[in-house]
Amino acid sequence: MKIKRTANAGVLIETDGIKLLIDGVSKEILNYEATPHSIKEDLCRQFPDVVMFTHYHDDHYDKDFSDYYTKTTLRSIYGPEFALCGKMGNTKIKGIPTRHIGKADVLHMSYIIDGEKSLWFMGDASPLEIKKLFPKNKPDVIIVPYAYVTTKASWELTKSLGAKKIILLHMPKKNEDVYNLWKAMEETTQNPEELIILSMGEELEF
Repeated sequence: MKIKRTANAGVLIETDGIKLLIDGVSKEILNYEATPHSIKEDLCRQFPDVVMFTHYHDDHYDKDFSDYYTKTTLRSIYGPEFALCGKMGNTKIKGIPTRHIGKADVLHMSYIIDGEKSLWFMGDASPLEIKKLFPKNKPDVIIVPYAYVTTKASWELTKSLGAKKIILLHMPKKNEDVYNLWKAMEETTQNPEELIILSMGEELEF
């Protein structure tokens, strides 16, 4: 499995010969990074097999890219109103409705991907929503935003899953971190080996 960060809180996943893009193109909003033009060009040059997103906020969803993808490929985009739940090759994909952090009125979907590895993509789901995703087996990878690593309670819950890798996305630019989330994360987690922070465009293979 390969995981490449392509957006503020999104990734391109390669597993079992297919490419899945989740929250993978984003606009710049507040102090969160946009998808670089070069990465967006690469995604348009060789489209992913599946494009999904968790919710309609601009730091997770780019309407222009989504419209271009559907028009060019004639494929659907999957999201909180129309989630992909099925199988592609040897990979099972399941969308699960989850509550957005602090916002009960936002349609939001998290995803479980089971193939050569098991991956949970939380999007902006509340850490308490982890309980909704509990399968029989623990995930190899869980991809989470800042709320899962910045308080002791949420970090203990995240660690309790026993994931081999915890990938942290959706952190603000360090020089614009008005809420000191980077400091809180470092003090809470103590930078353990299983916690991975991908920079934009960086790829992890395991």
